[in-house]
Amino acid sequence: MEVQKIVFALITIAIIFFLPPLLDGISRKIKAILQWRQGGPILQTYYDLQSLLSMEPILPTERLAFRIAPYIAFASALSAALVLPFGNFVPVRFTGDFFVFLYVLAMFSVAMMIAGFSVNSTYTNAGANREMMLILSIEPVLGVAIGIFALNAHSLSISGIPLNLTFTPSTILAYVLLAYAVYAEGGFIPFDIAEAEPEILEGPLCEYSGKLLGIFKWSMLIKRLALLWLFVSFLVIPIIRDFIDISTFAGGLVVLVAQLVAVFVLYAIIAIIEASNARFRIDQAIRVNSKVFMASLVVLIIAALGW
Repeated sequence: MEVQKIVFALITIAIIFFLPPLLDGISRKIKAILQWRQGGPILQTYYDLQSLLSMEPILPTERLAFRIAPYIAFASALSAALVLPFGNFVPVRFTGDFFVFLYVLAMFSVAMMIAGFSVNSTYTNAGANREMMLILSIEPVLGVAIGIFALNAHSLSISGIPLNLTFTPSTILAYVLLAYAVYAEGGFIPFDIAEAEPEILEGPLCEYSGKLLGIFKWSMLIKRLALLWLFVSFLVIPIIRDFIDISTFAGGLVVLVAQLVAVFVLYAIIAIIEASNARFRIDQAIRVNSKVFMASLVVLIIAALGW
């Protein structure tokens, strides 16, 4: 049992730290192909991160908030990933950890706002304002979606929810809500409004460079992985648990492989969606998010009635 935990722990560490840049590289390659460009190699994101992390940053301000914001973002993204199930292994598990998951994701956005507001720049301030408006409009949708799953499974544990889920009309609708929330929360096009490179020069990250920018970029990729891993865990585990004993080493590996395959497939689909859409304006995104939130409340009522 100890050997099994060590193996899964090592695999989990590798997935959390090193898989996100690979997924981003694959996504960039797919978008390049769809847009009739050659694009960079699949490992380009690794090269970019290595280059940034090896460079000393140029600090436009002496404010401590500017320097610690990337580390807060990295810690938040890492904390969100650590409460998720990897196969049958959960790095950090306790009752009510789904509240922690939502909290640390919100802290990531807070770090982005700190980064933007700590510098006297029109671009960074605009990006921070957009991040604040986006998080206030999409975080409730994510919370309600996970809450519906928790209500259905009678569990407040991220790892316990997929083990006890039953497929009801409200649960199926919750998958749709969760997919939307994960996509929007991940900042994929058309929801990359806070950074908006051609418009406001990456917004909150505009004044960052070198190692600090590299940490921010890496943490953003880890956050995206955590969000997608949450979705595929809720989708894959309830299906597989009915066919094999996932508490065994072999069963855990089967679940882990299924999660990995699902993440790769989802990232490819997301790349196709990104290549086919333009960025929303902030008012458009908030309007759409508000409508989805109202729909999520209706689904929550359905779930509370036991349907």
